[in-house]
Amino acid sequence: MRTSWKYKLMPVTLLALTFFLFTTSCDKEPKGERPDLPPAELLFMDYSDFAEEPGMKKGSIASYTNFIHAYGSLLFWHSPAITIYTALPVAAYSVAFTQEAEYLGDNTWQWSYEVPLGETTYVVTLKAARINNEEFSILMDVALASLPNLGVKWFDGVVRYDHTQATWSIYKEGSVAVVDAELLMNYETEAGSLKYTYVEPEMEETDSYVLYEYDPEQVFDAAYTVSWSAGMTQIEWDVESKEGRVKDEVKFGDTDWHCWDSFANGLADKVCD
Repeated sequence: MRTSWKYKLMPVTLLALTFFLFTTSCDKEPKGERPDLPPAELLFMDYSDFAEEPGMKKGSIASYTNFIHAYGSLLFWHSPAITIYTALPVAAYSVAFTQEAEYLGDNTWQWSYEVPLGETTYVVTLKAARINNEEFSILMDVALASLPNLGVKWFDGVVRYDHTQATWSIYKEGSVAVVDAELLMNYETEAGSLKYTYVEPEMEETDSYVLYEYDPEQVFDAAYTVSWSAGMTQIEWDVESKEGRVKDEVKFGDTDWHCWDSFANGLADKVCD
């Protein structure tokens, strides 16, 4: 079972690319520990609670309309059209945690390594650099191992040192942004949000977005807001039981919540409490 957003956003481990920059020069690495990279599950959206439709038992009279609509509302975001640009950076980025960073001077660190994906091997160059007292940048370039000098940018971004905000973009062909992302966090309440906006130019769903939110104070502690050309869908659920509800005026013809039961009870439709 996937861990909840709460556990993914523990203050010490998330966005912990901490620089000790008090004494540095162009040639000497700053005193203190080397940078720790933000974990991949923080930077990239997780749809695992809605990864597949519920299994309908033969002869069952139960309805699964509500969960299935929530599931279908997210299909665009974990379809090949999007994941072809997000899944590869996730895989390549995750390998960096097993590599040593090289200090390049000027408050910049670099990870360089090879990643086999399928039958293709890539050369990955990941850089992190101080921008100012509040922010650092992160950038990943990737090339075919057979053409190491022809790398293209896969993603870049900016993260605050206080770990409360991060913004980044995922690219295709090295220059065309496909997804813009924004992370917001509140460590006092342990609440957080991650928003993906589809920005590929002149496409039907350009400017569509999915917003994931986690708030441990709510009965349904996780939520998606999905905005696209066909309308808007709101989804709320409990990350432990998977019980939840969905609201979509276009689909249901009303502004009411439509609920489903827990995973243990098959995610079947139920009357909202």
